[in-house]
Amino acid sequence: MSTPNFDESPLDVAVVGGSIAGCATAIRFSQMGYRVAVFDKKAMNDQSHKRLCTHFIQPHAVPLLADLGLAHLYEPAWSVPTKAVFVTPGGLVEGPGGYVPGPPDSYALNLERRVLDPALRTAAQKQGVQYIDSTAVESIEEDESGWILNTRGESGSHPFRARLVVAADGRRSRLAKELGNATEEHPNERAALFGYFSGIKTREDNRSVFIMNDRDLACVYPLVEGRTQLVLFAEKARVEGWQGADGRLQQFMNYFDDLPDAPSMAEAVPETGLLGYSDYPSQVREPVVGSVPFVGDAALSVDAMSGVGCGFALVSADLLARSFADRSLDKADLTAGLAEYRQRFEEVLLPHVETICGDSLVEKNEASRQRMFQVISGNEELSQKYLALSGRMLMPNEFQRDLVRALMSRGAAGLKR
Repeated sequence: MSTPNFDESPLDVAVVGGSIAGCATAIRFSQMGYRVAVFDKKAMNDQSHKRLCTHFIQPHAVPLLADLGLAHLYEPAWSVPTKAVFVTPGGLVEGPGGYVPGPPDSYALNLERRVLDPALRTAAQKQGVQYIDSTAVESIEEDESGWILNTRGESGSHPFRARLVVAADGRRSRLAKELGNATEEHPNERAALFGYFSGIKTREDNRSVFIMNDRDLACVYPLVEGRTQLVLFAEKARVEGWQGADGRLQQFMNYFDDLPDAPSMAEAVPETGLLGYSDYPSQVREPVVGSVPFVGDAALSVDAMSGVGCGFALVSADLLARSFADRSLDKADLTAGLAEYRQRFEEVLLPHVETICGDSLVEKNEASRQRMFQVISGNEELSQKYLALSGRMLMPNEFQRDLVRALMSRGAAGLKR
């Protein structure tokens, strides 16, 4: 995958990590006229992609694909435009309307990483970004003129110089360890299982269905070519007894078949075995340490049940790029740009993290939860705001304010009766 005959002369921007956030950052800085390279320790080819992902691009992030030269991914050959339907203890929460016409941020995309990841790498190279794979950044050093990156690849060790280094090296960020960017962890009390199937008849309107069952969340994502991804976020104790590859898959399918609001598994044909995890705490790091910004999972890697991984990766790259849109990489502008990025990151992304981390804990008061969703599902305006919140197009404090008002109004109405 490496850019043929890559140039080792000084870079403007070195991006460490070549997944969604790294490629998006590289494209945006290259569009501003900077000389950019992406370093990825893994060997990449057209089949290389992340597999443990819901592929659900939230509405707030869908428009950012066009900014990266990927507007063609909106087309039905590549993705499925979709909207969320929540089956809750208090009733159905569903938005009106279709997907076209309307702005891209009016819907989500079920866009598989087998499509998105190679498309981002290709877009980066077309933009002029050097993509240097099979090359690990082993350490970085700062001097008066910028950064020295000490790398090791198939051809040996090579130093690179760059004026700005961006950490996009994922949840296990090596740069975070080297630069002392401490990881703040929040517990996640659910395990997750992911499976791909053909033969499942999903809704004709291509809605993605999220079924709250006790304290689990069962997800049905329609994919291209009539395929379906099923994802279960369940209390760990529920799935611990599902032993063996075949037994676990059958238990997984039985679970969905027993849900009244899930599609039938009668004709389901597994395409792969189950993927998943049993322990995946949310991680939060500082968006800037010294003069190095962190983007994507290197900054925020939170519970996949929220479906924000791809979106937060795209948004963090966008926030960083916009913070430098009218600035150079000279020292004063660099300092100001990083300060603006920190502020944007804290204002746009961090408010959602507290809500997501709260949802990662298994809720104990089912009666209160049912009452809350009865109010939400019975109030059209509040339903739309809940959907906007879940799509990260509404800030949590605004939704909480309106929810409290609705709950108080319902309580007052009950007293009057």
